[in-house]
Amino acid sequence: MRIAEPSTTPYEDPLVRIDWSGVARDCWWLPPETLSLAGVSEFEALPLESRRRLSHYEYAHLLEIGIWLEALFVERLARLVRRTRDFERCSRYLQEIREEAGHSLMFVELARRSGVALPARRGVGLRLVEALGHGVASGSALFWAMVVIGEELPYRLTRQLERGVEEVTLSAVVYRIAQLHVRDEASHASYARLRCEEETIRIPRWRRALLSPALKRALNAFSTLVYFPPTAVYRCAGLPPATRWRSLALRNAARRQQVDAMLRPTVEFLRRLGWSVSNP
Repeated sequence: MRIAEPSTTPYEDPLVRIDWSGVARDCWWLPPETLSLAGVSEFEALPLESRRRLSHYEYAHLLEIGIWLEALFVERLARLVRRTRDFERCSRYLQEIREEAGHSLMFVELARRSGVALPARRGVGLRLVEALGHGVASGSALFWAMVVIGEELPYRLTRQLERGVEEVTLSAVVYRIAQLHVRDEASHASYARLRCEEETIRIPRWRRALLSPALKRALNAFSTLVYFPPTAVYRCAGLPPATRWRSLALRNAARRQQVDAMLRPTVEFLRRLGWSVSNP
């Protein structure tokens, strides 16, 4: 998948670019083929309303990760702003902070208006990724490699909305949020790749080898978090017993193939730079 070059488009508040009166729950929020249980016979046999409701909560899960990840990213970028004397980089960091805040405001507004939200939680996967994100030095090669992972994995799943809009009736508001989000995230991912490459070539091979296990662990934990929703998602979607449905998702061969395809470009990029990582 091609990652866009940094955008030069003037910033516009995304909240005023969305017709919030169009929030609806009688349609898909993610295309059915992108759900974690797509292709599982027990799931496909459920009523349409039940399957669509899971799409609402899987998308809510994706937004929850987005809010958490963007808050962490903004925190780390703010540190770089505070210490940089490069005005061009400072401007870029501030631009990304502004855009990430806009994304989170869209996500919160959708949850507020739709009533589709997940209970507050801090699962093991989230705590692990958070610990890794806080522990790495801001601006380092490992930092930017983790940013590439954090930007690209949700980006690729969100891109599936564009491909599914002609096949099923998607929520107009969700589709518009995805459009605005994907445009900015393509730019952010492009910049993260650029900085990752710049910083990685500055460190010796032995150091990349030393740091690679931490990067691999972050990739494994974050990909599971993004692509295999926690039990709470199935519970909130009204699929009892929730633990059984999550188990079915984890064993879903179609989902595994889909995840492998979405991970491959990121893994190949990192490996070209000398990082020892692979698809989980």
